[in-house]
Amino acid sequence: MDRENLNRGTARQAADLRIQLAQMTVASQMLERCAFDDASKGYLAAMNQGICRMLRLVGRMELCGRLGGEAPAVKLEPADLGELTADLGARMEGLLERAGVELTVNAPERLLARVDVELVRQLLLELVANGAKAGKRVTLTLKRDQDNAVFTVADDGPGVPLEKLPFLFDSEGEDLPDWRRGGCGIAIARRIAALHAGRLAPLCEAGRGLVVAVSIPLNRGGDETLRCPRVDWDRGGFDEAVVGLSHLLPAGVFAPGEYE
Repeated sequence: MDRENLNRGTARQAADLRIQLAQMTVASQMLERCAFDDASKGYLAAMNQGICRMLRLVGRMELCGRLGGEAPAVKLEPADLGELTADLGARMEGLLERAGVELTVNAPERLLARVDVELVRQLLLELVANGAKAGKRVTLTLKRDQDNAVFTVADDGPGVPLEKLPFLFDSEGEDLPDWRRGGCGIAIARRIAALHAGRLAPLCEAGRGLVVAVSIPLNRGGDETLRCPRVDWDRGGFDEAVVGLSHLLPAGVFAPGEYE
């Protein structure tokens, strides 16, 4: 099979998995109607947690397929990055608090740019989740630097030795410590930055955490009609922040009524 057929096959499998997960979600919602005792609510929390974690994996499969093509589709539209960052940051802040991680968000009231809103949200989710795996304090900052929007995510984890920074873009990450290994979040973020004609740069001092900076050009021409970013939901019916951070959150977050 050639690459195109492999990509189509992966997309079909991801779609089939979404159908199965949708059926599990409906079953969970039906069971919530008769979950009155703590034990039943605990079982449902574990089920919802598993569903969200699988939705996250399926979403990554779909995203990697989309980003890995020769001509990925990027839907650029005018958006307020300040509002987008503050809104998503507030939702992540509340969730990560349940996981014992303190998230601080600094963003201007208004910063307009032409971006793919869905991809920028995913970029922020990946970078914040990566920081939360490593440390207990994460800071997400958005600022304007001349004609660029600059996102920075800093954590207070152990950091990565300078000679191992290149492995941050390696999905295997064999030479990285455990808290940085086992995912492709930084690589996904770098690809999203590149598709916006931007760049991603990791900065680190061993023992002093990791800082990842993403720079995206603001002025790219085209339609200037502002479309305010909306709160988005995964196609499985859960808040995108709940799904995106599900691998970090305790089961209690997924108890009936908690994630709505």
